[in-house]
Amino acid sequence: MDLIKSEVPCPVCGSEHKKPFLEPWENVTDPKALYGAASGIRGTQKIVGCIDCDMIYESPRYPEKVILEGYMSSEEGGHDSQYHMRVRSFYKALEKNKKYLPPKGAKVLDIGTAGGGFLDAATKFGYDAHGLEPSAYLVESGKKRGLQIEQGTIDNNNLVPESYDMITMWDVIEHVVDPKAALEEIHKLLKPDGVLLINYPDIGTWQAKLAGKRFWWILSVHLHHFTPKSIKDICQRAGFQTFRFKAYWQTLEFGYLESVAAHLGVPLAKFIYNLTPGFIRRIPLPYYASQTTALARKVKNV
Repeated sequence: MDLIKSEVPCPVCGSEHKKPFLEPWENVTDPKALYGAASGIRGTQKIVGCIDCDMIYESPRYPEKVILEGYMSSEEGGHDSQYHMRVRSFYKALEKNKKYLPPKGAKVLDIGTAGGGFLDAATKFGYDAHGLEPSAYLVESGKKRGLQIEQGTIDNNNLVPESYDMITMWDVIEHVVDPKAALEEIHKLLKPDGVLLINYPDIGTWQAKLAGKRFWWILSVHLHHFTPKSIKDICQRAGFQTFRFKAYWQTLEFGYLESVAAHLGVPLAKFIYNLTPGFIRRIPLPYYASQTTALARKVKNV
């Protein structure tokens, strides 16, 4: 396997002009360690900013094959342990945005659906929900739950063009090797005036600006870092018009959030986790961590 990193152009505008944003301080080369877990590893990437459009992304970077093999090796038991909490959060998000979304009965596709939490919520909401997921482990988990989920990616599938009323990407676009090409493929799959939902870690929030180069979403699994400006830009280039941005709150168990903080090296997080009683670890905790939900509509051919 080729483990040589190569320079890549801006994923939004294609420019080769970039400036340093963050230098790596860890040397990790194992694709499964870098890409096989939702939480990823801090400090393994060189992050740059596009001089022409301000997009922030990883460059140089491993080849697509290396990254995809890492994703496909994922066995995210920890992530999937919060399945019911995630279903609750997704359902609340659908309720909050329902006047902007297709009506009940619509056919929906979720890209990178993990264990199918969104599919579960969308089905309860009244949608005909389908999912694509690269991880064989998570696909099997979803199928055991009776969900319509298949292994694949947006550029490797047998989906029918113009057959979906809405396509969603929940915390996925930052993982995709070529996000503009992915959005162009999504454009083909959506019906005319179909809706695109993108939930993403927003490096443009005040929390992200305050954290600076220590922003918690700068992880090995995240190849790109979007703001509302860059989401608008990439959507427009792929044939979409954005029409809504909304802060995304979700609910997860307190102990799970503690364990994530410990994994990311937050000071004293592991110590506090070890002192936390089990019943407190299981308490659902609503939180906001600089994630944003963007809605866009298919408006033209590309």
